[in-house]
Amino acid sequence: MKLLAEVDKPGSLIDNYVTQLSFVLSRKAASLVSLQARLASFQHRLKEQEILSRKRVPR
Repeated sequence: MKLLAEVDKPGSLIDNYVTQLSFVLSRKAASLVSLQARLASFQHRLKEQEILSRKRVPR
């Protein structure tokens, strides 16, 4: 939002705004991809634990 406020000022360089916004969005996207991978790994481990706990039924 800070970048958007800057572009509204008279004499601002829209190309600079677009470049900076693209960089910020790329970083955010990379962070989301990383988070999705971590979540998938966590979900996989949860399923493994669930399967193992079913096999260890106490008698």
